[in-house]
Amino acid sequence: MSEKRQFFGTDGVRAVANRHPMTPEFVMRLAQAAAVVLGGKPEGGERPKVVLGRDTRASGEMLESALAAGLNSAGADVILVGQLPTPAVAMLSAQLKASFGVIISASHNPFKDNGVKFVHGDGHKLNDKTEIAIERLVLGNEDTPRPEGRGIGRITTLADGVDRYVAHAIASMEGVRLDGMRVALDNAHGASSYTSALALEQLGADVQVFHSEPDGFNINEECGCTHAEEIERIVRQSQAQAGIAHDGDADRIALCDEEAIALDGDELMAIAAEAMLRKGTLKQNTLAVTVMSNYGLDDLVSRLGGRVIRTGVGDRYVLEEMRSRGLNLGGEQSGHIIFGDWATTGDGLIAGLQVLRIMKETGEPLSDLRKCLKKFPQCSRNLRVRTKPPIEELVEAQKIMKETEKKLGDYGRVLLRYSGTESLIRLLVEGRDVEYLEAQADKIASAILAQIG
Repeated sequence: MSEKRQFFGTDGVRAVANRHPMTPEFVMRLAQAAAVVLGGKPEGGERPKVVLGRDTRASGEMLESALAAGLNSAGADVILVGQLPTPAVAMLSAQLKASFGVIISASHNPFKDNGVKFVHGDGHKLNDKTEIAIERLVLGNEDTPRPEGRGIGRITTLADGVDRYVAHAIASMEGVRLDGMRVALDNAHGASSYTSALALEQLGADVQVFHSEPDGFNINEECGCTHAEEIERIVRQSQAQAGIAHDGDADRIALCDEEAIALDGDELMAIAAEAMLRKGTLKQNTLAVTVMSNYGLDDLVSRLGGRVIRTGVGDRYVLEEMRSRGLNLGGEQSGHIIFGDWATTGDGLIAGLQVLRIMKETGEPLSDLRKCLKKFPQCSRNLRVRTKPPIEELVEAQKIMKETEKKLGDYGRVLLRYSGTESLIRLLVEGRDVEYLEAQADKIASAILAQIG
């Protein structure tokens, strides 16, 4: 049986700031362990170099100090890049030839939470095996190396991180400008407050900026990509041709069309995949998504001569599949979209720019472009449970699920998984006949509740 991670979740370590494991003491230990596992042995005996950035949460300053101290005590030099999006820290880690990068952020969570994410020196996220190796060191009794004298790490600051990232995002447009396009922008009072408007303005867009006054406590507060109603409101208010909403660390995006109707990540990927397949730029003619994406994507991409592959939930699993297969487009329904030619993680700014570019190149509004995806109907149930036995032990539910899957064939699916944070089991049935889906979802749910409800 494979070893389970104790602190790392689908996207780093995350908790209420100043409560274990998001305390200065713990993250200092985490930094020391990461320096050993990820620091490697730089050429010429030089100290490992680490890029360290954060989002706009007030607790980020405290955790930044603790992480920097831990890294220095383990013999690593730290480059502080300040408040920047997660994808910017990943990009700078590669650009500055760092041993690895660290991002202090809890993404779309409320301000009281915070988190620590790591990327390798090439900007890619860690796999489970590497995270477990870091955890072993954190939890072990042996001390990590503690150099003395000239071996202790130093701290420097990078003044032009924003400019470097904005230039990189603009380069992804390959000369296409956005002159004459009005864009509403919701920065969620997060890290994109310093970057996205700059990039859009330099590309010639008329940018209407909202929720871009971070004070350390208002990040994601009734705004950002998890509040679709807000991007719809500001698009209406500003009469924009498109709306872009980020989360706190700007690795996610929600788009909104000119009719003030928000798009999800599946629609964004559908627009991009169709455009790239028609231009011949989608590598292997393949799109990588998670098991949560709608099967309408498979239908669209297959009709255009491509294919869709699926991974577990989490953008890092999509990235692993993209890297192993040499793909350049993938993502999640939740808005983590990876344009692999330009980013090593989900990147809300680059994803948004690529869709605006398609609008410019085709001359079509978002309300028309989104029509390429014909979503399959879905029925979902979130069921509270007393226990969480292995799903294969839900005998009666499994029997009904197999019957349902046989009936749906290639035009639907049944997905059943436990919540990682609550006493819930989540059921999704997807296909073309809504009445059949509802009936089967009820049958499966009843069988589950009879056993563990």
